[in-house]
Amino acid sequence: MDHLKKKSACVADLKKRAKRRIPGFAFDYVEGGCNSEVAVRGNRQSLDAVKLRADYLVPHKAPNLSTELLGQMYSAPLGIAPLGLTGIIWPNATLFHARAAKQSNIPFVLSTLSTNSIEQAAECAEENFWFQLYPPSDLSIRSDLIRRAEAVGCKNLVVTIDVPAAGQRPRDIKNGLAIPPRISPKSIFQSTLCPAWSIETLKAGLPQFASITPYMKDVSNMEDVANYIRTTLKDVVDQEMLKTIRDSWRGNLIVKGINNVGDALLAVEAGADGIIVSNHGGRQLDAAPSTVDTIREIKGALPEQVVVMVDSGVESGVDIARFLAQEASAVFAGRAFLYGVGAHGEQGAQHTIDILTEELTQVMSQLHCELPSQIVGNRID
Repeated sequence: MDHLKKKSACVADLKKRAKRRIPGFAFDYVEGGCNSEVAVRGNRQSLDAVKLRADYLVPHKAPNLSTELLGQMYSAPLGIAPLGLTGIIWPNATLFHARAAKQSNIPFVLSTLSTNSIEQAAECAEENFWFQLYPPSDLSIRSDLIRRAEAVGCKNLVVTIDVPAAGQRPRDIKNGLAIPPRISPKSIFQSTLCPAWSIETLKAGLPQFASITPYMKDVSNMEDVANYIRTTLKDVVDQEMLKTIRDSWRGNLIVKGINNVGDALLAVEAGADGIIVSNHGGRQLDAAPSTVDTIREIKGALPEQVVVMVDSGVESGVDIARFLAQEASAVFAGRAFLYGVGAHGEQGAQHTIDILTEELTQVMSQLHCELPSQIVGNRID
């Protein structure tokens, strides 16, 4: 991967290169947030405000990034967050991510709205496969999605709770990147400027929501798809639904979208084994607090056995260290991995992991921290 380092030495480089290689509407889908994008900027500003103290004269040991999560050992406290509509960035981007996660031994979380199926992704990620569920209102579909996840050996079910309504994302609205999507002269022109993307997309065909396609029996056009997703696919998640899902799922239950103590306590009361503190990367509620500002209070309110993880705003290994300093057990990145594939195709998935883990290793060495859990001791309050 040395040749990739010369082209993309950091996530910011991946982002710049992806912007040149994928159409504008696809790039906006990844980069954009909701409403005025205040929450997106807030995530960045809050992370930048976290400072770490380097203790240079204490004993130094080589960093060891190994991390145990929910009974399984991983090679780093880093995971790939659930990413919807990945095929619009690059065909089979989901499978690229799943294979890279397996290769590097980090968690990979498949979104319900991915453009590759549960079965395809699990075959690539193997024991590192986690499944993120948007619980359908149709109980038979919900049960079957859970059954399929269990059938492929998934041990970790991630239920997302912070999407009671679709995010209001002006960039996507202007680009026609909604359901149903609009094909406009602008989008066609943007595609022609990205020949490699256009060729690969033509070969693969238009992205589909692969995991839920089997349930759309009477869907004949994109308007039907839109109505199906609005009325059947996503239901509003409350504590009672979590309890119902807990009763039907034998593995670990993780609740994603927690950003306050009250919700965290309700999730644990419903049977959650872990939570992911998240504001959906600033894509759902523009007035949401930054997760790096809320995680410590949430962690402190929960029983010790509950695994507290985090996402939203990760752009570097330094950011991962900042989250670890705030007592996260693991940190999930989303946009960075889409930039990686947009920049370099399949190699970009592995290259993104390499960038983030190498940067985290450097920070830990600089801080004289052997283990990720020790970074808490270098936090400056």
